[in-house]
Amino acid sequence: MSKYTRFLLSCLVFFSGIASAQQMIDGIAAIVGEDVILYSEINQMAFEMAQQSGIDLYSNEKMFSRFQEDALREMVRSKIILLQAAEDSVVVEDRNIEMSVEQQMQQYINMAGSEEVLEMYLDTPVRKIREQLYERIKSQMLVQKLQTEKFSNISVSRPEVEEFYSQNKDSIPDLPRRVDISHILITEKPSPESYEKTYNRLIEIRKEIKSGKLSFEEAAKKYSQDPGSATEGGDLGMSPKGTFVPEFERAAYELKVDEISLPIKTQFGYHLIQLIEKRGEMIHTRHILLPIQTTENDDNYVINMLSTLRDSLLDGENFQEFALKYSEDPDVKSNKGHLGEFDADNLQIPEFGSVVKKLKPGDISEPFISQYGFHILKLNNRKEAESVCLETHYATIEKMALNQKKSKFWESWMDKLYSKFYVEIKY
Repeated sequence: MSKYTRFLLSCLVFFSGIASAQQMIDGIAAIVGEDVILYSEINQMAFEMAQQSGIDLYSNEKMFSRFQEDALREMVRSKIILLQAAEDSVVVEDRNIEMSVEQQMQQYINMAGSEEVLEMYLDTPVRKIREQLYERIKSQMLVQKLQTEKFSNISVSRPEVEEFYSQNKDSIPDLPRRVDISHILITEKPSPESYEKTYNRLIEIRKEIKSGKLSFEEAAKKYSQDPGSATEGGDLGMSPKGTFVPEFERAAYELKVDEISLPIKTQFGYHLIQLIEKRGEMIHTRHILLPIQTTENDDNYVINMLSTLRDSLLDGENFQEFALKYSEDPDVKSNKGHLGEFDADNLQIPEFGSVVKKLKPGDISEPFISQYGFHILKLNNRKEAESVCLETHYATIEKMALNQKKSKFWESWMDKLYSKFYVEIKY
């Protein structure tokens, strides 16, 4: 048993003593290098793991302890890899982190039902949840980038695949019934009417400020829905170029000192921006943010959009081309909407399982909703259960052999890192 494996087992033993309580008094759960891992961070990550697994923790509270164990293990591993990433000067873009944070926060809130319920469940203010999420997503991106670099030169030859099959053929399970599927995803989004309503509301607020009824700071405290700056009168501080999303930054740099912009649209909503000061490539700004709120009518707008796409596809349009043009799946550029082959009885997204049961090969589903947004699903093919053999399933066995080789390399590399950096689990 490797040092890495032994350490992870000790983590699980440790956590089994504290995981029975869903809410834990915040404190230090582990120390890695000079960084600490808090109980609240573990709970937040466990919450996300449950969400990704489609587990409703309100009706499966006992499952939370398992997710806490997994979260501790994952966070310790990530912290160690981050120390190595820092030594190797691996970096990721702040803009990519911010976009992921906002998407994940919205999923958190949707799953909990409201910000208030989310705060109560995690026993943590939304501001702190957002801060912890930023650091964790940044860590995940750095880990993924470093992992990609480490795995980039790992491959398996045909002799290695054949040797893997020879050694493991008696233990390779039969392939289950499978479905090959593609989809087009459109996330929940406001209708043009909702955008217009928010834009017009900010125009009204701008008029209040320009008329002298309210100062910009007072208006920000009263109206802005940016939890990080509203209480500070919308003040975003002195920031270098590259800090903000492009649309915001472009508008801010075009302003004169004290000038207030018209509503500026970004992925976060609409902003009013006031330039306070400019020093070379540094700007000091305030803003008022109104997110675009979605309604039931907006959901119908998305459903109608997908229904129109489906009608065109049934009339002969190309699914891959439509996926590239309309789908908001982050992997669509590489997979063109093709999700691949899955166990027909154990699809990770429950709604996919329910929908695909009703389809025949070539069918395209009606629009439906999952935790990720609205979909139309195409069933490309069905395959019955079958035994794995080298001649028929070479690609599948090659992937198994490659994954085993990567796993062995990764465990060996992690052993070295666990010996290199300081790790302490706090009892």
